[in-house]
Amino acid sequence: MLKAEDLKIHYGHVEAVKGISFEVEAGEIVTIIGSNGAGKSSTLRGISNIEDKAGGKVIFQGEDITSLPAHEIVDKGICHVPEGRHIFSQLTVEENLYMGSYSKTDQTKAEYQDKLARMYDIFPRLKERRNQDGGNLSGGEQQMLAIARGLMMDPVIMMLDEPSLGLAPLLVEQIIKLIKEINEDLGTTILLVEQNARKALSIAHRGYVMETGNIIMSDRREKLINDPKLAEAYLGVG
Repeated sequence: MLKAEDLKIHYGHVEAVKGISFEVEAGEIVTIIGSNGAGKSSTLRGISNIEDKAGGKVIFQGEDITSLPAHEIVDKGICHVPEGRHIFSQLTVEENLYMGSYSKTDQTKAEYQDKLARMYDIFPRLKERRNQDGGNLSGGEQQMLAIARGLMMDPVIMMLDEPSLGLAPLLVEQIIKLIKEINEDLGTTILLVEQNARKALSIAHRGYVMETGNIIMSDRREKLINDPKLAEAYLGVG
């Protein structure tokens, strides 16, 4: 479904992503794990064309989207939930959700209401907070809102950048569980970038390990979890 070929992202003389290749198949949860500064977020920003690419290709459903502007990539069905959530803090929860479906100009009012009701079923906390400004939500609630806003665009694939960052352990558990449910119940393909390797691998089908701009390892979840070098470096197992 989604394939990166020799993808390169540079910031001046800094090579943040040094020519990586990977793919995500329909229906999968694929995670990219690695330490801070490994190039994970830059990879997602390059796919979305938020950052200019220094080289390589991005193929989505057989189409070369490397040079498409960001808004056209969204129209293709690629949703990017960025690190730091970036909700509209002065808009209410419901207004934020409306903005998520803003590009769906062909949807009817009834279709919009159906999607909104579905989001409130998945995220009952947001229903309770629907008239509150986004900036008044807790960190966990804001992350739920960012994910729900992305789902309002009916994505084919959802790219999630560090969804557990800054959250208390109990909230991390909730967010990880929600991501798995979105994949299983809605059929949404997920590309998950995470520093919390243990949590990411607990729900992923496959994983890639990034280090200083390179992919140094890739395999099925079970193989990665049981790899002794990976366990020591990223899973906290000596």
